[in-house]
Amino acid sequence: MRLSAGQRRALERDGFVHAGQPFDAGELAEIGREYDRLVGFEHQVLGNQADGVFPYRAMLHFRSPALRRYVNHPELMELAMQLLGPDVRLWWDQGIDKAPGSGSAIRWHQDNGYQQGRVPEYFTTWLALDDSDLANGGLQAIPGSHRRGLLPHHMETVHAVVDEGWVDESEAVALDARAGDLLVFSSLLVHQTVGNHTSDRHRRSWVLQYAPADLRNETTGEVYDDREWVLKDGAIVAEPWSERRLTLGARSADRTE
Repeated sequence: MRLSAGQRRALERDGFVHAGQPFDAGELAEIGREYDRLVGFEHQVLGNQADGVFPYRAMLHFRSPALRRYVNHPELMELAMQLLGPDVRLWWDQGIDKAPGSGSAIRWHQDNGYQQGRVPEYFTTWLALDDSDLANGGLQAIPGSHRRGLLPHHMETVHAVVDEGWVDESEAVALDARAGDLLVFSSLLVHQTVGNHTSDRHRRSWVLQYAPADLRNETTGEVYDDREWVLKDGAIVAEPWSERRLTLGARSADRTE
């Protein structure tokens, strides 16, 4: 999967783009089955009882060999190399299921807001597992907001939220998607997801974030070597790995011998 010249311009201008559908029907069905198993039954919960909770699960690929095969899927790796170059790490993955009636919103934020300014720009790929729109908890974004850099954030419970006065909601656009669509956006894009106010429609999404392999903590200068390699020298890494995990594994082995 590669972005066309027009899609590249849109991504640079707006901070987001509809990239297309990277997976066939069988692959999407497999992702959905594993997602439901993990997010539905082993979930952490975000939101609150008053507004309606929704299941959330981070780093799904750690818990599922089936999903692990998709984080370095050739279609996604072709896209990652186009955007980030030949050396790429998986920064994060997570699943959120906004079930019918779950009114909780994830308010305006930049994904970088969760790192409190320690990380430069990376890219988020957002896979819709259900049709998504503003009725069932879909995405909204502020076009071009990524060009403003990192905005001030504060924490509301577990969510990073842009400080009051920094977002003009009149500029917001809906990022509707069909099941199987992949949205790509900058980690500096200001966006939010609204509550699911339908009675019969789930809104499941799987988020995969990719970063340059030499991404450094802007405070310490250290490379994020706990993130897994998925592309190295332009080649797909068959079994994603990180230096930190290898080091910890070796230390663990030393203690048991």
